[in-house]
Amino acid sequence: MSINGEDPNPPPSSQSHFAQFENFTPNDAASFDDEFGRLASSQNWVPGSQLYARERTIAMREELKLHYFSQSQPLDGTDEELTEEETLKGYQSLCQEVRIPPSDSIAECKKHLKKTLVNIVDLIDARRTRKEVKVWDDFEAFRSYTLQDEHRINMHEAKQDGGYLASLLRYLRGPRRRRRGGRDGSSSRVLLGRVTKKSSG
Repeated sequence: MSINGEDPNPPPSSQSHFAQFENFTPNDAASFDDEFGRLASSQNWVPGSQLYARERTIAMREELKLHYFSQSQPLDGTDEELTEEETLKGYQSLCQEVRIPPSDSIAECKKHLKKTLVNIVDLIDARRTRKEVKVWDDFEAFRSYTLQDEHRINMHEAKQDGGYLASLLRYLRGPRRRRRGGRDGSSSRVLLGRVTKKSSG
């Protein structure tokens, strides 16, 4: 402690992905879309571009990991791989967030999450804004809510760092047009959540 009683080495004001950008002041209470939109504007990332999709995917992956898969690890900036037990706790937290009884295995948790229509950004915002996650019953309404061009996912980035983000994604072929992912791994038709229809398993 310092003379005035304050900690001379206070923790960083934010542990979020957004805190690592210079000349950008994160707001941990803001929704993910608002925070990323503000960051993208500050970095001149154009919505709909490959760079925008890549950076948004990285931000989603890091925020998901921070809020659900980092509870048992010190947030000291290290990227140590999670143990199986820590990974299970993360998936159990995801299950609890969407009101699914948590299972005792990662595979079972994933199986139950697979049957749940939930938007990944909503999962992140449940922790960022203390907002209850909406679980959908209507597939078409969920797709309309979730699938927007500026919300494309870069699959290469989604699979990085444990693949926690990728494990919650399902491809969705839109009725208006079909476009395959390019060499950069991006896809314009990726569902940000689990689907209950036409899953390939």
